[in-house]
Amino acid sequence: MRNAPYCGAVFGALVLAGLAPAAGHAQSAAEFYAGRNVTLYIGSGAGGGYDVYARALARHMGRHIPGKPNIVSQNMPGAASLKLTEYLYNVAAKDGSAFGAVYNTIPIQPLVRDRKPRFDPLGLSWVGSMGKHQNICVAWHTTPFTSFEQVKRRQMVVAATGATGNAVIYPTVFNQMLGTKFKVVGGYQAAEARLAVERGEAEGICGMSYQTLVASHPQWFEQKRVRVLAQIGLHPHPALKGAPMALDMVKKPADRELLEFMMIPQEMGRPFVAPPEVPADRLAALRQAFAATMTDPAFLAEAKQLKLQIEPMDHAEMATLVKRLYAMPKDVIRDARKLMTKKGGGKKKN
Repeated sequence: MRNAPYCGAVFGALVLAGLAPAAGHAQSAAEFYAGRNVTLYIGSGAGGGYDVYARALARHMGRHIPGKPNIVSQNMPGAASLKLTEYLYNVAAKDGSAFGAVYNTIPIQPLVRDRKPRFDPLGLSWVGSMGKHQNICVAWHTTPFTSFEQVKRRQMVVAATGATGNAVIYPTVFNQMLGTKFKVVGGYQAAEARLAVERGEAEGICGMSYQTLVASHPQWFEQKRVRVLAQIGLHPHPALKGAPMALDMVKKPADRELLEFMMIPQEMGRPFVAPPEVPADRLAALRQAFAATMTDPAFLAEAKQLKLQIEPMDHAEMATLVKRLYAMPKDVIRDARKLMTKKGGGKKKN
């Protein structure tokens, strides 16, 4: 009997130890987030478009998370946000204290890259997107081009960046599918490509985001310095009424599927994602807070001041788009991979 108190104490400790995980699991989202820092990782360098959008979100989203945590922004650039995505998937805490702003090309990367990235887009926890990208083909106002059809009759010189960028891929695809006569001159930085159009080195650009152009060069549209020849996306953009959809011009089903595969990532625009296996209530809290921020008057006022285009998409729509990508026929994925990884286009003269 002398050992009874000791045995009782040991038994009690074991019971408490056994209950500890359950108690931790029962912690509410508000209790978890109260007084905590949540890290918003940004998969690009400071000052770029993704960085500006993400930091604007971080300044407002914390108010809408239960417990009102402080959101701390931290850049983690590298390989078009592949570095960050692999970090979130394999290394970052899976407790709801970390999420990230990644490029919209992330879902497509495992399908088109030679080196398979160390993440599964179907296993990521999508939070939401701040806005889509609607690529467009534009001609400078002093050129003779007033319609997309005219590019089928005479050569049009368009400026582009890297060999696998949209401003190279789309004109190349349109030349093959639609019989256009785009001449792509690549090798510019993004800002240089736009300057090349203004200087007359190129007659336009085909495959640059409308949202990016409105933010960086609003005068192009306000002063009618460019003509929108076509819009490149799955759905028409309300601000581009009258501009034909490139997708509607494609007649062959296989060609249409290929274009849809390439356009799906731009529908996701500016996506935010959390690691896999985040507790359901905390992930729900992040998603609800993101959605609430998208309609927050203070956030929208700042977005307007910064010329940010806010066209949100919720996590369910994003997950549906990713599933659609991975359900595409293998031959479509193969052809897209060839287009997105090959080198092509002319080079600018230095």
